[in-house]
Amino acid sequence: MSTRGVDGMNLGEKQELFARLLGDLIVWIHSHPTWRIRLAEGFVGYTDARDGDYDGPHLKGGAHYNKLGQDFDLFILDERRMRYHVTNSHPAWDEIGATWLGMHPLCRWGGNFASRDFNHVSIFHEGMS
Repeated sequence: MSTRGVDGMNLGEKQELFARLLGDLIVWIHSHPTWRIRLAEGFVGYTDARDGDYDGPHLKGGAHYNKLGQDFDLFILDERRMRYHVTNSHPAWDEIGATWLGMHPLCRWGGNFASRDFNHVSIFHEGMS
């Protein structure tokens, strides 16, 4: 039996919500003519944590270990249609983050974290994003 958190949702329900919202966000991002998105790290529980040492870049127990987090690679097309990879602060990340945050009260964006992890979107669960 899965337990419900204080927000009334269990982990499985949040994973389903995350999958739906992530799809909506990706479609929205692709509606911008100069933005290109690629999936970067998502679920890492079968790889990074397999040996129990959690030696990857993600926080133990965080969204990448419970299927509630996804990183993106964002590319912007310039006036010559050349792609450049956006890895730091950029107005496109701000717009993506604001849109993600507006999709559901449990949505979290890494641009608001102390680490300024602009390419990260997640769903809040048991104190972790």
